[in-house]
Amino acid sequence: MSVDPPKHEMLANRLAEILLKLNLDERPSRQELAAEFKVTERTIYRDLNRLGSIVEQLPDGRYQLASEYRGKLKPKDLQSFAQLAGVEQLFPDASPQFLVALLDTLCQGSLLVHGHQYERFKPHDKSFDLLNEAVTGQRICRLTYRDKPRELHPYRLINKNGIWYLAATEQGQLKAFAFSRISQLSVTEQTFTPDATIQANIENEDDIWFSREKTEVLLSIAPEIAYYFRRRKLLPKQELVRELESGGLIVSSQISHVDQILPLAQFWLPRIRVVEPAWLRERLETVLRDYLEQK
Repeated sequence: MSVDPPKHEMLANRLAEILLKLNLDERPSRQELAAEFKVTERTIYRDLNRLGSIVEQLPDGRYQLASEYRGKLKPKDLQSFAQLAGVEQLFPDASPQFLVALLDTLCQGSLLVHGHQYERFKPHDKSFDLLNEAVTGQRICRLTYRDKPRELHPYRLINKNGIWYLAATEQGQLKAFAFSRISQLSVTEQTFTPDATIQANIENEDDIWFSREKTEVLLSIAPEIAYYFRRRKLLPKQELVRELESGGLIVSSQISHVDQILPLAQFWLPRIRVVEPAWLRERLETVLRDYLEQK
């Protein structure tokens, strides 16, 4: 049985696809877009209104991208746009200008979102905006985290499954700091030069566990839950190894810490099994035994 994606995902993906067409210098009409996306013309009209000043209507009723954006958007920008627009409620500013500001922000590369599940939580405007300015301005921050004063070089604000983190270096080491635990924030006038290797590490990592040392994990996925793992990558760096005759899957995952995989594996028990490494399989079995003994 097929499952339609949530409405906010459908809207975000549709907006991104419309922007892709416009970015390729296509000039579609509302009628053409409605037919392609199998929605009403009224829906397309609302979509284009959401995009506001990003698009311009031509005298013949067709639409084009505003000159300041035309030809400047990369496929990765539009992919990020779809992810971020789909979780609009995460942001402190939910005004009609949100999507315009979002595209401008993407050009500066200050925000990342991993995962579509999220809490209905919005960060405090002032602190969030300060950190965003620090990231885009490459300015050194001083703050308190876990009751300890820190001096950080901020690289990105990352949302992982509804929780905001600051990706920053402390004494040259890349770490993730939960936004909700940051206090006494101040942004200095001192600037730093971002390290290209660290930036690439953040871009290529789909979690907030930053480490160059990875452990490969092989997992067996039962047929009854295989659909979910085909539809979306639920595990860090998830890759399909092979499909089983039973309808199940063998998938691989790359992790930096056991906490990246154990809670997920526990959630899907007993329909998921760690094949390798043996020490992780034993760890999961121990957790399960401890749980059963407490019942």
